[in-house]
Amino acid sequence: MAIRNKAIQLGLMCVMAMTGAASAVAGASVPSAPSYRTAQLKLNLGLSEGDARRQLRKNGYSDIRIIRKSFKNIHTEVCFKGVRYKLKVRRLSGKMVRGDQIGRCRATYGEQEIVRRLRKQGLDKISVSPADRGQFVAIACDYDQRVRLEIDSYGDILHRSIQGRCQRGLNLGEIKRQLREDGFTKLDVLKNEQGRVVVEACYEADRVRLRLAANGHILRHKRIGDCARPMRPQNIAKRLRDLGYRQIKVIDDALPVYKAEACKQNSLMRVRMNRYGEVISTSRLGQCSPPRSRQQIVKMLQRRGANRVEVLSQDSRGFRAQACYRGERRQYRIDLYGTILNRKVVGRCEPAPRLNSVLEDFRSRGMSNLKIIVEGCRNGRRLQIELNQYGDEINRERIGRC
Repeated sequence: MAIRNKAIQLGLMCVMAMTGAASAVAGASVPSAPSYRTAQLKLNLGLSEGDARRQLRKNGYSDIRIIRKSFKNIHTEVCFKGVRYKLKVRRLSGKMVRGDQIGRCRATYGEQEIVRRLRKQGLDKISVSPADRGQFVAIACDYDQRVRLEIDSYGDILHRSIQGRCQRGLNLGEIKRQLREDGFTKLDVLKNEQGRVVVEACYEADRVRLRLAANGHILRHKRIGDCARPMRPQNIAKRLRDLGYRQIKVIDDALPVYKAEACKQNSLMRVRMNRYGEVISTSRLGQCSPPRSRQQIVKMLQRRGANRVEVLSQDSRGFRAQACYRGERRQYRIDLYGTILNRKVVGRCEPAPRLNSVLEDFRSRGMSNLKIIVEGCRNGRRLQIELNQYGDEINRERIGRC
């Protein structure tokens, strides 16, 4: 190779000498011609950078990067079948000499992946079409600008130009509706300025913070905690009670929306709830009954078959009562409007000893279906009162005057 380079240099010197001699014979001085022709010969001695790139692509290499150039070689880094190599291209002969393997190549993308990457960057209304050399051309909206992007197969934007205007971004209500359609719930808007929206929301059991573009696309998301798990249908009434509703009647316990009728204050409401127990809408159906008194609570329990009813206490949340029902002594927790919130058995109710002995005496005589009837006068009226075996009044009837 050294001999060949020396021969080239001698050839150049001969050309320069012959050109100078010809100029002297003609009687003309052309000082710039020798240097011009010498430079032209140097350019044509080997491959240019563009020639090297074309030759590498022709041989199946991609993602070509020129590292440095010398008189003899063009040093490159290239990809071949997913592996990245160092490679030299001989300028004079065009020969390619592959060197060490230096790693893996970047993944290449198709049209769908290009669209997904652009959406992550906040662009929307994206259309992508293939171009020359494995590249792509994309037309998209970046806020209110329509842009044209030239993108290589690795997803890098090579050139960007503005083509015109796009339709405005979404308003806050449209962004919320879009997030709900995508499965997000419990939305809290933290910031809405400069074409950016920051929202905290629940997605399944995760609490996430979302940063969105004005067009509603999610630019970044981060998990920040846990969210409540979906509500079980049997907990609908409890959830409504926790929210201040009463006299609850579940109408529909199947998803996607739970429905119930319940009272809040003095209004009868139709309530719709999502799977997480959030009230998504209410509508007024009519009036509800006013708060009950102690006497009304006693009468309500008696109508349900209880006896020996006693209201033990009353507070802002309702009543605590005790009564006998079918031989069991029960305690009740009742709200101000007469809804029984819970009940528990605290013991047995024993019959009144004297009445029980009288009944047993008659049973021993072969009688059944016994009734205890008491007649008496009160305020000039003659009453007939029926008692049970515990001595509690179960029925009263006026039968005349005293």
